[in-house]
Amino acid sequence: MEKTLQELKMIVRELIIEVGELKERVTILEKENAGTEAEHHLEYPAVLLRAEGYENLGSIYKEGYHICSMAYGMPREDECLFCIAFMNRE
Repeated sequence: MEKTLQELKMIVRELIIEVGELKERVTILEKENAGTEAEHHLEYPAVLLRAEGYENLGSIYKEGYHICSMAYGMPREDECLFCIAFMNRE
């Protein structure tokens, strides 16, 4: 019985040490995560603007105008492979 109690005490000590190490690791990861989130928030608006720009170009194309560099803004009568390639490029 005493041996079992000693074994349990040893296991509890090891667990306490492991929990302490895990807490330190969590603290480090939270600091890294805070930095990454700050960087992500700086980049995210640029992604939204780019997506919004592509939506606008898609609208212009659907309205019947070229969006390719060859004939940007000119009315188009048929589908334009350059415009389509530009939209698919994203």
